[in-house]
Formats: sequence, C-alpha cells, structure tokens
Amino acid sequence: MKSNIRFISFLIYLLITLAIAHENVEICDKNGYCYPKVFVPTNEFTEVLEGQEIPSGLHIKIDFSTGKKYAKLLDQNDPRSEVVLIDEEGSIHQDSHLNLVDSGTHESLENNPKVNIYYKDSVNFNNNTLPIISSKPSKHISHSDHILFDSYVSQLTQSSQSLKIIISVLDGLEDLVHELDFGIKLARGHGLTFIVALLGHGSGEVRKKAALVIGTAMQNNPLAQGEALRMNLIPQFLDSLSEEQDIKVSSRLLYALSSIVRGNRRAIQTVNSYQGLSRLATLYQKFENNEFRAKCALFVTDFIDPNMVKADQPMEIYEQGKEQQRYGSDTVKSLFLNVMEFWCKLFQTTLSDKSTKSAEIDFDTGEKILRGISMIKNHYPLQCPVQDGFKIWLSEQIDAMKDEDYLEDYIRLLQQVQVQYGLS
Repeated sequence: MKSNIRFISFLIYLLITLAIAHENVEICDKNGYCYPKVFVPTNEFTEVLEGQEIPSGLHIKIDFSTGKKYAKLLDQNDPRSEVVLIDEEGSIHQDSHLNLVDSGTHESLENNPKVNIYYKDSVNFNNNTLPIISSKPSKHISHSDHILFDSYVSQLTQSSQSLKIIISVLDGLEDLVHELDFGIKLARGHGLTFIVALLGHGSGEVRKKAALVIGTAMQNNPLAQGEALRMNLIPQFLDSLSEEQDIKVSSRLLYALSSIVRGNRRAIQTVNSYQGLSRLATLYQKFENNEFRAKCALFVTDFIDPNMVKADQPMEIYEQGKEQQRYGSDTVKSLFLNVMEFWCKLFQTTLSDKSTKSAEIDFDTGEKILRGISMIKNHYPLQCPVQDGFKIWLSEQIDAMKDEDYLEDYIRLLQQVQVQYGLS
C-alpha cells in the first residue's frame, strides 16, 4: 500500500515538474537573446517574438507594413474585435476573423474527427448563402492562431492589397499551415482559391511564396490533397511549371506539386495522364540548377515508390507485370515505361558527364539523383541499363569514399547500386 502511495506521489511530482519546465522553456535567437516560449501578456501591446506561442483570450494586432504581431490582455469593456489590422499607411481596421467555406464542403468537415468546428450564422458571398465555420480551440493549436489564420485569409479576399501586405500574409499563412487542421481549413475554404490565383501574380516573390504555402498545406495531408484534386490543380501546376522562367519559383512549384502527389494514387495517375514526367524531364534539362534537379529526383523517386502509397490503395501502377495485364504492354510502353527509361538515362548522364555544368552538382543533389536511379532500376530493370560513363563514375565514387566513415549511408547506397547492376 505504501509503495503504491509513493509511486503515485512520484508521478504527481513528475507531472508538476514537467509542467513547470514547459512553462519555463525559453527560445534563444542567433544573437543569444533568450525569451519565454509562451508569450507573457500585459495591459499594453507587446511584440510577439519569433517562435512564441500566443495564449488564447488576447487582443492581437498585426502590422502588415512590418509583418510583426503584437498582443495584450483583452479588455472586456472594449467592444472591438480581437484582431486589429494595420495597413502600410498606418490605418487601423477591425477584423471579424470569420472564414468562409465553399457550399457542399462543410458536411465532410463536420464529420472529420481531425477538424474541430462549430457553426455560426450564414452570410452572403458572391450572391450565395454560405455557412461560416470557425475552429474551436484545440489542445495543440491556440485560439489566437485560428484568429490569425482567418485574418490572413480575409486579407487575401481584398483585391487592392499592396505587394508588401500580400507577402506578409503569405508568410503568416506558411507558418500556420504546417498544422494539419490549418492545411485542411485552407483547402476547404476560399483561401486556397485565392492563393492559386497568386501563382499568376507579376511578382516572382509572390508566386514563390504562394507555391510554398500550397506545398506546406498539402504535405502529408490527404484531405487537403483531395481538395487539390477536386480543384484540378495538377494540370494547372504542370502548366505553370512549363511557363515559369524564374528557377526559384519553379523549385517551389515543384515542391507544391510533389506535396499534392506524394502518397496519393489518384494524384499519381493524374500526373501520368497529363504526361507530367515527360514535361518535367524537359524542364530538368532546361534548368541546370541543383535545387530544382534534386526536387525532380525526389519527385520521380516518390512517384514510383509503392511504399509512398497508403496500404488501402491499389498499387497496379507500380508493377510492370500487372500493368501489362490490365492495360496491355503497348499502352504501358508508350505511357510509362519509355519515360522511366528516359529518366534513368538522364540521371546517369547528370552524374557522369563532366563536360557540362552538370558536373557541378552538389553532394545532396547527387545523392538524391543516385537514389532515383536505384529506384528506377529496382522497379523497371529492363528500362534502366547501365551506361558506360555511369559505370566509371560509380567505380570512382566508391574508391573515393571508401575511407570516409561519416558517409556510411552514401557508401551503402553506392554499393547497393553496384549490386543492382551486377558490378560488385
């Protein structure tokens, strides 16, 4: 009995200690300045520093001219809303922090156990009566974050925003949509529609940040991916990639496309239907850029990796034999196998050709390309024969890395490819 009491007392002590430790956690910036992780409010507006969590029930001010956030204790006698928006001219606007959603989507949101929502009244939007959905505070997402999210989205609906405010809003959304709930909320509401429209903006910085927000929202988020497919975003992204001239924007567009496709069989089939891999190969050759080529290698690897698809999704698209039985070998050759053969040659040439800028690839990019070769060889062995130049490159790499113990994983990958080609 006494031992049980001592054990319970120890657990209580441990929980109290952990709670105190969490409250006392600090964040330190690059200059060594440390501050509490949880924002401590006063009766005056104080800047919310980078990484700080804002408790619920505070009066929040967003200065879009600087991108900074401020908060203070909420004055119960103040009839104004919880969010104050300041534009570039210093004008102050109140925000109702309400987020509109498309009609027809609120039912599936309500039935989704991962999303906490409740209904308010309806409003008129573009001559349609729509329900207003607002998120309840959850254990891991503060109420103030929901207010910020809705405020950011409401800013996107205004047609005359300045470049600085648009960039500030996109930065704020990118910080929030890492959370699953916000990714779904963005995709199910009007926010995603407005951000997709920004992919055609005249500023490359806006296009880049818009693509980053979409990619972050879709990352490992099947419900958000489903909305992207419903909006038919994949052909739009492929078209944007083909037309984009700014390599930094192209890299972000490819990141967004990868996030929509990764692990989603329907998305993979849609990419295949629009000759996505062939179009991407053209861009791979056009842009001799490490970041873009690394993302291409990851995209191709994920595309053909059956482990990336959920267990309950059919996997015929990955297996040559089953594909031939289902579609016929001629169809597969023209639609899928040929492009894999081309990518295999392309990757091998990138690594082994020392006469062009391709020879300047960095280590991280080279490793991702090598993994792409290994994946293609594993699933499409007949379409991925070894090239003489790549054979020499592989041998030279193994000799050069044999004494580099800290590159153990890379050496193992080199040896794996060597075995796959029967060169060991």
